[in-house]
Amino acid sequence: MKKYLFLAILIFACFNLIAQTAETKKEISSDPLDISIQIEQIEKYGVPTIKTIDEMKSKADSLYDSKSWEQAATAYEVYAKHVNWLANLLSQCVEPYYSASYDDRKATAYTTLKPFIPFESKANECKKNRNEAYVKIGLCYKNLGNIKNAVAYLYKGLDLLSVDEVVYWTLAKEAMAEILEFKTK
Repeated sequence: MKKYLFLAILIFACFNLIAQTAETKKEISSDPLDISIQIEQIEKYGVPTIKTIDEMKSKADSLYDSKSWEQAATAYEVYAKHVNWLANLLSQCVEPYYSASYDDRKATAYTTLKPFIPFESKANECKKNRNEAYVKIGLCYKNLGNIKNAVAYLYKGLDLLSVDEVVYWTLAKEAMAEILEFKTK
């Protein structure tokens, strides 16, 4: 009987310790002034500019056009990560509006918001370019015969694309159908 009681107390103490550790981690990560994630992203991707992102895209597009599939895939992977980070930075410039309550957003005049619209527009353009890069990466891997990576990137590209990105949606769909040996007719 004492063994079972001791075992029950030990198990309860372990669960309590695990719960406290998880709660401590939650408190650390929910610090509203913690900038460690931003510092980590900056260390990883730097602070991209429109010019550097455009140069990355041009390089990747040139490699793709010259059918240098492996180098193009690598260039698009780097580009996709950096353009996504740029999109996040641009979107952050509009964050006070999105963090506001419904009533505060409704009460905000268009003239107040107008200077911030280009940031949102450019962020959306960057996300669209990221999505297209994922499809291109998938196509590069398909052309290299690396089916595992081709399917993974095409899958993610299809997940990210919006319904109005029909050209890339079609490219990804056709590549996936070819890989899966799925014929529609």
